[in-house]
Amino acid sequence: MTDRLAPDERALKATGHALMVAAGGCTAAQIILGHKSPSTISAQASMSEPDRWMNVRDVMTLEYHVQEPIVSRWMVDRHSADARRVFAPIDDGSIMHFVRECGEAKLALIASHERRRCDGTYSAADRALTIRELRELEEGARDLRERLEAQL
Repeated sequence: MTDRLAPDERALKATGHALMVAAGGCTAAQIILGHKSPSTISAQASMSEPDRWMNVRDVMTLEYHVQEPIVSRWMVDRHSADARRVFAPIDDGSIMHFVRECGEAKLALIASHERRRCDGTYSAADRALTIRELRELEEGARDLRERLEAQL
């Protein structure tokens, strides 16, 4: 089941579990929150329950109780490091969509480059534009690769 969770999602589950433990466990967290069963709280912090998550209000309440921003600190640190890294596992449809977009972008770059070269008007600004477009393709390919690697 944990293969359905991206690395950041697994880390978020782990920090949720650490918060629950810091609050005194499932039963103590249930007493603090007052509206959920210990088994529900346990499931929300469990890797084996990838579709169940602790809500923000419960995180806030438990962090206030333990006087430590366990989950919040991780989220701030993680997003400060690289906000783009938080993503869900990728599916085959997303891969094909990206591949089609890359193919179309490459064809547009080639046509643009050839047109400018044939006209003899391939200026420094044109080269800068081409470099920017290539960087965008590289970033997209790197993001796709990282997302796929996260599923290994």
